[in-house]
This record gives sequence, C-alpha cells and structure tokens, in this order.
Amino acid sequence: MRIAVIHPSLNMLGGAEKLCIATIKALQKAGHRVTLVTVDKTDWNAVERRYGIRCRVDEELCLLPSKFETSSMFLRMVVTVFALCAESILFGLKRNHELVLNMSGDTVCLAEDVAYVNAIPLNAASEYPQMLPKRSLWWRFGGKGYGLLLAVQNRLNRKRILLTNSSFNATVVKRYLGHSAIVVYPPVNVATLELQPKPVKKENLVVSVSRFRLGKNLQWIPKTAKRVRNAKFLIVGSLDKASTVALEELNRLTRELHVDDRVRLLFDRPFSELIEILQKAKILLHTQQTEAFGMSVVEAMAAGCVPVVPRDGGPWFDILEEKQGEYGYSYQSAEEAADIIEMLLRDEGLRREVSARAVRRAMVFDSSLFEKRIVDLVEKVYRRKFG
Repeated sequence: MRIAVIHPSLNMLGGAEKLCIATIKALQKAGHRVTLVTVDKTDWNAVERRYGIRCRVDEELCLLPSKFETSSMFLRMVVTVFALCAESILFGLKRNHELVLNMSGDTVCLAEDVAYVNAIPLNAASEYPQMLPKRSLWWRFGGKGYGLLLAVQNRLNRKRILLTNSSFNATVVKRYLGHSAIVVYPPVNVATLELQPKPVKKENLVVSVSRFRLGKNLQWIPKTAKRVRNAKFLIVGSLDKASTVALEELNRLTRELHVDDRVRLLFDRPFSELIEILQKAKILLHTQQTEAFGMSVVEAMAAGCVPVVPRDGGPWFDILEEKQGEYGYSYQSAEEAADIIEMLLRDEGLRREVSARAVRRAMVFDSSLFEKRIVDLVEKVYRRKFG
C-alpha cells in the first residue's frame, strides 16, 4: 500500500516528531511504501542523532528546500497551514496514494483519511491559556479563526478517522474538534532502555526533559531548586529560534534565585546521552501543564526515575492513572513539587519501591504495542475504504 504521511516538520525534534518517525518505521516494517510530506526538507542526520533511530522514507515531498526557522510561532503556524494545503493539491496526495495519514491531526488538511492529534488543538487556547503565555491577542483570535477552518474541514471530510495519544486529549478533541478519537498511546522503546548498562548507584539528580519554549513552565524548576538544597537539577532539551525568550527568562530566574550552581542546562544532546542521564537520576520533574501525553515521562520511568508531574494532562490521567504515590506523584505548585522531591530523597526505601512500580508501568507503552495498533488501524481503514 502507498501511504502519504503528513507532518509539518521533523526538524522540530520534539515528541510529535518522534511519534511520526515511529509510525513511518511501523508502516514500512509492515511492508507499506511511505511518502513523507513536510513543509521543509528533513535533516535526517539530526533526527538520527536526537532520537537514536535511523529512518528513511521511500519518497519525500516538501515545499521548502531547506530547514525553515523562525522565532515567530504564529508565522510558523500560518506557513504550515498554507503549505500543507498547497501540497495536498500540488502533489495529488489522494490521487497518488491509497491512504493519507496526517500526524499533526489538528492541522487543516482536506486530503487526510486518518489524523493523529498529538497535542491540545490550537482552537482550545482560550480555555487553556497556559498554552500561549505572554503571546499577543493575534494568537487568541487566530485560535478562534483556526477553529472555524477545522469546523469546515469536519463538514467536508466527515469520514476521516481521528486518533489521539491519551484519554485526556480524547476529551479535549471531542469538545473542540467535534469528533470522537481513538486512543493510541505513543511508543517508548522500553526494551532498549532496559538493556542499557545501569549505574551502580543513582545520584541526587532531578532531571527535566523539554524543548526550551514558553508554555513548558520551565520557570518552576529553579523555583523548586530553591527549596530543595540537597539535589542538582538538570534540564535537557532542544533549542531553535523560538527558544530565545524562554531561555532568557529561565537564565534570569536561575540567577535571581541564586540556584545557578545547582541548575544546569544541556542543549541538543543525542538520545544515548539522555538515557545515561536518566539512569543516573532519581527523579523526573515534568513541568508542562495540560501535556497531551508526555513520552519523556515514560522514558524516564523505564530508566528508573520517579516521575513528579503536574496534576493535569496525560502524564497524570493516563500515565500515572491518577494514583498518587503508585507510579509517581503529582503537584499543583513549585512548593508542592519541592516537598515531594525532598520526601523521596529522604526516604530511599520509598523511592526504590515507587521506581520499581514505575518501570513496570512503563511496559504498558512499549513501542511493540504501538506498532501493532497503528498498523492494524491503518489497514482497517484501507479495507473499509476499498472494500
């Protein structure tokens, strides 16, 4: 089967991009030919370095011949919408492929048969203001206008199938996209994590894994570090032109709170180094509110970290199953996060117990389960479409 996989850009190097790559690999493994459709040309060497995954597609179609970079997320959104709509027409995706799979499912794309919604839809921004902190009214009005485009898409393409990455996001999708979605949890290569050499002893290290962006609430980390004096904090993430403001604010706050000796930032590290860091750390501090899922949370759990996550979003509802202290902990403020971290660092027996349960829980999200689920669903849509 020839399948077109649409994603705005793999060069963003976030969780959504890792999910897209895993989907491509699963489809190819099942014997399907995959065409990748993006706005800009993929830097495959950077992708392999970041995720530790070698991936190539049978064909790659893009409008821009090189990487598209801008500090304006609003401009990126506008370019993405027009580019993907244009590509659907110019490249004849429906005509030249049996199925079209959109891996950025809240992006307007009239050609799609299946759409995977991997984040809270943009038209929900007015209800989730933490998505767009300190951004202009253009974003909020843009979100409303974008919602109208999505409504038009729903009317014109009623037969499309929506997938999403958590039961939490399925509720949001139903409300803001007006469409029920099937939950397909993202893949985590738990087996690879477990096979890595383990350090003899974990350190009093608290790790956060995140892109350096506004909306990730990274300012909570130095505030937490201010109260937890017996641990080092490490933030590992990727940088791009849109990271400037978030990085400046994070550095300023770290200096003002006098924790710059215990809060360290690492940029654009390869996946192998990230795993080594997670296996040394005792705790994963996740800060993004209303995160749709949180693949880095599961990766950290598989490496033996106890996750400490905001009390909302996919990490709390889906990964930890709203069970405080079972596989990890949730918090509602930097102060509460600090109290939980201090408790775990004081009680090594408790930390080990929760860590062991977290490792077992991570197995639920192993990549082998995702591969079977996504391929089965895509092939089911194909049979329904062509009889």
